[in-house]
Amino acid sequence: MTEEATTRFLHVANGTCATRLIESAGIPGRRSIWADPLDDGPVPGGLSDGELLDVRARHLAGKSKPGEVDPVNDLRAWRAVIEHQQAYDELVLWFEHDLFDQLNLVQILTWIRDRLDAAAAVSLICIGAFPGRPGFKGLGELTAGELAPLLDTRQRVTAAQYALADQAWRAFREPSPMALDDLRQADTSALPFLAAALTRFLEEYPWTGDGLSRSERRLLQLAGDGPIGLAAAFPRMHDGEAAYYITDLSFAALVETLSRAAPPLISVAGATAGFRHASMTLTEVGRDVLTGRRDRVATCGIDRWLGGVHLQPGADLWRWDGERRRMTRD
Repeated sequence: MTEEATTRFLHVANGTCATRLIESAGIPGRRSIWADPLDDGPVPGGLSDGELLDVRARHLAGKSKPGEVDPVNDLRAWRAVIEHQQAYDELVLWFEHDLFDQLNLVQILTWIRDRLDAAAAVSLICIGAFPGRPGFKGLGELTAGELAPLLDTRQRVTAAQYALADQAWRAFREPSPMALDDLRQADTSALPFLAAALTRFLEEYPWTGDGLSRSERRLLQLAGDGPIGLAAAFPRMHDGEAAYYITDLSFAALVETLSRAAPPLISVAGATAGFRHASMTLTEVGRDVLTGRRDRVATCGIDRWLGGVHLQPGADLWRWDGERRRMTRD
């Protein structure tokens, strides 16, 4: 009997798509997720994990429809499964190279180091490519047969990985983005996909020149060809992206933000019939912002959390300098 056949595994992945695939692949063990969209909404520092859970739960509840409760997104339940160490021999983490996963990875590694026994067996499977899958975006693209052999590629999490994760998690939650900007340019080889993911995160700050984030600019470009259906525009948001970035919920929130800005940068028609039937068009103000004649922040204002940074009136306005590829402050 092989070691894998006798080991009691707990597999923690980036979402239910991955855990269902793990089950379909016949990989033994229990399954859970750790999948908070940390790039969206407040993740302030100076809070305990319990206090941060309250902040995140309120934010995620605000993203749900009235009366809708998603039992999968139970942040406390995810933690309880891992804390019950008597139920498994080895914890296997399944994550990818994109921003969503890298932020969850640094959070969970920091959380694990602070709570699990020092001798706990924790392994990591983290890939950014797969043979025969050009433009690989994530584990969910694989077949069960392709996924199954990945178990044998797992590596025990090292002290260097725990240390880097802790440093990144703290920097992400600071009220200034400078520590994160410095970190991504330092030695992050212990977590080889982290630097690119953090760079993509910083590109969501307003840019010098037009005040648009990278995702906002892409949305306005698509609307400029409009009217264009939101269902058709969503997959095209990933044109030019090296890794999967925006989810459907984040896309819908972005559409709402830009259509409700004062003045609006896009107009949306048919929204009452549902997302699949709605379309968007660039407004004249939106065209001025897109072409650089007006600044998005100066025109519409901003009130947005990016990790531990709250961009709001009266606070420091941090921007991404696309030419120097560094953060700057107005």
